[in-house]
Amino acid sequence: MDLSALQRTIAEFNEQARQGIDLLFGKGASAFDRFYGDSAHAGPNNCMGPLETPPFYVIRITAGNMGTLAGLKTDAVGRALNGNGHAIDGLYAVGNDMANVFQGACPGGGITLGPGMTFGYLAGLHAADRLSARPVAAV
Repeated sequence: MDLSALQRTIAEFNEQARQGIDLLFGKGASAFDRFYGDSAHAGPNNCMGPLETPPFYVIRITAGNMGTLAGLKTDAVGRALNGNGHAIDGLYAVGNDMANVFQGACPGGGITLGPGMTFGYLAGLHAADRLSARPVAAV
């Protein structure tokens, strides 16, 4: 990461955020954007605010295309099923690794996010319950 480029980018973004105008992406330019913005934000544009309080983190984001309409079949708690439809002990699948809950349809982008969170939660609860039922080994 080029530190001087990052500092320049943050300074430019902060100046635009203080003015409430996003010259690069137009955040907050429409009523639709503002409807989904942060209603508690007191700045001139509720879709953006200055980046002032560290810590800051940098990640590389690249364009990509990913879609899945198939995956491992699971039971109601996210346990992967074998070819006979029986749960495989200790193997869970959620999100993009799980068969689509819409049975191969794709109603829109991000469709695996809600089921991924839901089944991740259920699988975690199930796995934790299974672990708590096992005797603890003496150390």
